[in-house]
Amino acid sequence: MTRLVIPPDNRILYFRRDREQFEFLSHFHPAPILIDGITWPTVEHFYQAQKSTDAAYREAIMEAPTPGKAKRLASDPRAPPSQSRHSWFMKNGATPRADWHDVKLDLMRRADLAKFTQHDRLRRLLMETGDAELMEDSPSEPFWGIGPDGLGSNWAGRVLMEIRAALKPIS
Repeated sequence: MTRLVIPPDNRILYFRRDREQFEFLSHFHPAPILIDGITWPTVEHFYQAQKSTDAAYREAIMEAPTPGKAKRLASDPRAPPSQSRHSWFMKNGATPRADWHDVKLDLMRRADLAKFTQHDRLRRLLMETGDAELMEDSPSEPFWGIGPDGLGSNWAGRVLMEIRAALKPIS
């Protein structure tokens, strides 16, 4: 088994720069997770499904053939047409849950914890990242990633680092 090579700057930019070696950190990585008796194909599927309690919506997300499709289905209907044209909400005259922005971080924490506790190989790989800063270097995502100017919140990376720290005692 090949060991991970941490970049010299001790930052893992797993969306673009270091994707080849660290794509397992992505929420799109094909690693099914079991939460509340339901197995979701990816973290992204679970996360996007939580935007509504509507059974038809959740089924559409579950059946999405890719995490990218799940994300497009979950687009906010108030977003620009380039982002919302595939929105399940728009097509069904619905809106995401009102408290979405209040709960989304905890939902992502829950999903990432499931991923890295239910897949031993992925947990070992996460632990191999040591103390490197984990960064989602997405140029279009300033909340979950670092955004176009590199100054975004990087919540995806921050949550992964929280999970890594929480799992250290059992590694």
